[in-house]
Amino acid sequence: MGMLENYRRGAGRKVRGFVTLLLLFTLAWLSYALLEYGNTRLDRLLQLEDPLFGRQLVSGGGALTDWITPSAFIAVAVFIVGLVGIRWWMNVPRAADLLIETEAELKRVRWAPKKEVGRATGVVLYFVLWFALVMFVYDLTFTFAIGVAQGQKWNQVGWGRVVTMVLRLEDDKTQQDATN
Repeated sequence: MGMLENYRRGAGRKVRGFVTLLLLFTLAWLSYALLEYGNTRLDRLLQLEDPLFGRQLVSGGGALTDWITPSAFIAVAVFIVGLVGIRWWMNVPRAADLLIETEAELKRVRWAPKKEVGRATGVVLYFVLWFALVMFVYDLTFTFAIGVAQGQKWNQVGWGRVVTMVLRLEDDKTQQDATN
């Protein structure tokens, strides 16, 4: 099969298109990161005294040529090699068949009605709220116990700190510091 031919043309078009866009976005981000941050970080990573990747290749052009550095060429090369790699990978029979079968499987899925999804989401949020509350109580309790065992004042750790803040129980020193 040639490089410009598609494996099983038209099959799995949506999933293959989505995966291609996702890979292109990732490749573009990687190339941008190499272009933007490669100038200084590659030099530091390799511990080069004289900057190699951040050195300007064209001088005297002002702002138009500031970006022409070896890392810019590396970023462009990575992007081009990545495009060829994505094109190749999307037509490898094993990978393409997986994506085609994934789309076929998603077409057979019975999606839940909107009302049922809303109800299930409410139940999940309800239990997450209660779990978070229980974990909060455990955290304050253990923080209080460990803090008191370490010799800290009761009103500076865990439940003591919460009670002090809610009832506004503060030492005279703290109140004097606040007024000054």
